[in-house]
This record gives sequence, C-alpha cells and structure tokens, in this order.
Amino acid sequence: MRTVASPQTASTTRSDVDRRRILLVESSPAAQSILRGELEAEGYEVKVLDDPEKVASAAVEGRPDLILLDPANAGFDLVRQIKSSQETMETSVVLLSTRTEVADKIAAFDSGADDYLTKPYFSKELLARVRTRLRVRDSLEASRQLSNQYVEMLFGIGSAITSVFKLDDEVEILLRQALVGAGAHCGSVWLVDKGGRNLQVRAVQGYRDGGPSVDDTLPLGAKIPALTGAADDTPVEIRLYEDREARTVFVPMVARERLVGGIEIQPRESARRFSPMQQKMLFGLASQAAIFIENTRLEREVRSMFLNIIVSLAGAVDAKDAYTHGHSLRVARTALIVGREIGLPRERLEPLLMSAILHDVGKIAIPDEILQKPSRLTDEEFEVMKGHAKAGAKMLAHIPALGEVIPGIRNHHEDWDGGGYPDGLAGRDIPEFGRIILIGDAFDAMTTDRVYRSGRPVSAAMEEIRQGRGTQFDPDLADAVWSAYEQGKIHESMPQHTPGIYELIEQIQ
Repeated sequence: MRTVASPQTASTTRSDVDRRRILLVESSPAAQSILRGELEAEGYEVKVLDDPEKVASAAVEGRPDLILLDPANAGFDLVRQIKSSQETMETSVVLLSTRTEVADKIAAFDSGADDYLTKPYFSKELLARVRTRLRVRDSLEASRQLSNQYVEMLFGIGSAITSVFKLDDEVEILLRQALVGAGAHCGSVWLVDKGGRNLQVRAVQGYRDGGPSVDDTLPLGAKIPALTGAADDTPVEIRLYEDREARTVFVPMVARERLVGGIEIQPRESARRFSPMQQKMLFGLASQAAIFIENTRLEREVRSMFLNIIVSLAGAVDAKDAYTHGHSLRVARTALIVGREIGLPRERLEPLLMSAILHDVGKIAIPDEILQKPSRLTDEEFEVMKGHAKAGAKMLAHIPALGEVIPGIRNHHEDWDGGGYPDGLAGRDIPEFGRIILIGDAFDAMTTDRVYRSGRPVSAAMEEIRQGRGTQFDPDLADAVWSAYEQGKIHESMPQHTPGIYELIEQIQ
C-alpha cells in the first residue's frame, strides 16, 4: 500500500465538440456562410440569425452553448439583455466587431460579453476562442454541479442523522452519498472502535464477492500507514490513501483533529482513479461526515446520561414500595410495544419512553403511609393518591426538553369515557402518550404481585383490557396491544423480567 495526495485521472467532461449549439448573429451573407461552414466542420450545430430583435427569444428557446454576435448589428444592449435573463445568463457571448478602440472593448465587457474578437480575424483564432469559452463554461457548470451535489449530500446527511443511540442507518446514508459523489458502485464505511486502535466496518454497499463485511476489524495502520505503531495523537491528514492491489482508496474522516473513521471506495473499472473534482467532493464529505458522526456520538452520550438520570429518578419512586420495584421500566416496555404497533415514528418513541419511565414520578410527593398501605385506600386517601399525576407534571414543567413528555405524565389516568383523572378528559382529547401509558400501567398492575394480591396471568390481563375497550381504554390502542399479544410480543413470562434502560433503547431503533 502507498499513499497519494492527488491521483490524476482523465477528465469525464464531454468533448468540446459534442454537438454544441452555437447561435451565429451576422448580417453579412458571405460572413454567415464562411463562419457556418468552419463551425460545422468542427462538429458544432449552428443556427444563423440576421435579425438582432429575434436573438433574445431564440436564445431562450434554443438554449445555445455560445452566441457569436456582431455588436454593430445588435449593440451592447442586446448583450445586457441576454446576460440579465435567468434563462440565458450563463450562455457564453463572444463579440465579433470591427471596432478596435479600447473604449469599445471595455464597454463590451462591461455589458457582460465573455470575449471580444476584432475583424478581420483568423478562423483558427476564432475556433480556438470558441473552444476556450466552451471549456470555461464546462468547468463552471461542473463546479456548480459539484457545489449543488455537495450541498445536497450535506443536507441529506444532516437531516438523516436523527438517532442518538445507533449510527448504522446514518452511516448507510453517508456511504450512498459518497458513492454517488464519486460515481462508484462499491464502498464501505469504517469507524474507529471504542478502544481507538482499530477500524470496524459499519456499512458496505455494492460488493458482490471479495469485499469487506460489516463488523470486519482491522488495525488503523492497515488503512492509514502513518498510524502503524504510532501514538493515538498522531495527526491524520484528509487525503486519499490508495491500495493499488485492492483497487480501493480510503478517505479518513477527521473531526477536531481526531480520527473518527473513513470512507473506502472502489472506483469504477473504466475510471481507475477519481477526478480532482470527485476528490474534492470526497474530502468535503469526509470532513463534514466526521463532524456529524462525532456530534451524534457526543449527543448520544449526553442523552444516555439524561435517560439514566430519569431512570434513577423513577427508581427512587419505585424504591418507596418494594412491591412496585421496576414498575416504571415495565410500563415503558409495554408502552413502546404499543407505540411500535401503531406505527409511531422513532422521533416519537423516545419521548414516549421518557414519559412512561417518569409517569409515576409525582408519587415522591405522596406520603409513605398512603403509598405503602397494604389495604384498600379510603376515599380521602385515594384523593391524595390521585394528586401524583398533577404533582409529577408540575415537578418537571420547568424543563423545556420534557415539554413533549409531560402530557403523558399528567394524563396517564384519563379514561376513554371521561371517567378518569386529573382533568376528566375523554376520547382523543386525552394526549396520545397518556392513552398509551394507561394501558402499560394497567397491564403491569394486573400482572405483577402486590402486597394485597398476587399477579394475574397475562392472558387474563389481556382479556380485561379487551373488555375495557371503548370505556377505559382507547379502542385502537386496545386492538393494538391485543395484536401484539397474538404475535407473541406480549407473553406470559414477560412480567417476571424487568428490562434495563438500554434494552428499552433498542426498541426505539
């Protein structure tokens, strides 16, 4: 393996004379005939006009690549008109004039002309200038396409990276964008593992056989020779590392002077190597992708810490009563099953998870003698207990990040027929999270042991939920939980297992 900073490649732009369209504006029949013959001999498609008033409309309709124009027939105002139109502003205009004064040339360029040739001229010089103007136009168009494609790729990556716990989907999108930008079929994305010494394949596309596989692992030096046996803080340059034997190039992804991973691509057989523009595309993509991935990883750590704090807070409530230990996590598990069954998108499942975990947080404010009472509560005690829904919502109301979470906490005891609390809401006036958590709460209450009774079988609890369809429970959600039960997603052994937070996180991927 060797390193290369800028491998050369043949240009992939179309030929200078690939049936380019030229609009020739010339009043002299003799000049028309000569010019037309020479241009067509070079392979150009030529349209001739002798009426300047028709030039602007002909340029819009025909979209020529270049206009040859005698300003004596049309004047500089026509050039301004062409260059000010949205449809023709990028069309090259070359003026062919008998005027030789410097002031005339300056006026021509001020009007927007791309080139100025004085009569008489040599035909070879004219053809050379035509080719030059078309090459410049090609270069500008290629740069514009590159910029547009680059912006589209960055937008695609930025809008796609939504999961803070799992990067696999986002890395797949990153790889697809890289392959499009490089005009290649085969490639893979490698990310630095937790130990910081190896690269691991996280996405693969296009290989039929002999390519890498997801979870393949190699030391950093296998892809970046400068890192062989080097210290962790060795700087890594964003460049192409070429493996001629494997016919691949590897572009490191570096964020904040730290290696995040890399994109490995196999160029098409016909291309062999990437053009300078494709290299720029890959370098820019690798740089931005590294920042996106690093930021996502940091956000994932912060959100994981946040969820662990929430779990600890919910655990403090559960710990007040040994018989309800793990209740919040079990309710969250059932809520997520229902949420997935009704097709909630991933961005809604995460706040549902937090809402379900925190649904009983207000019980911190309930006296232990009521919360742990082994016998039936009196009416007065039950009124106190009912206050936990409002108390929980109030406790968290000052945290902006939980705005979507709080309705489920406040309204998880609202019945479909309006007989619940604390607000007496009914039907779809009850927040969706509240309706979902109500089912999870009821299911766990029925299927786990309490100080005053033993837990009921899951089948019995499911039948009771079905009986409460349209009275206590949202009919659609009752149908969804029953469907999950029939599919085996809810089963008899489930109440005996309390999930961990990361097990629940897996459900929202």
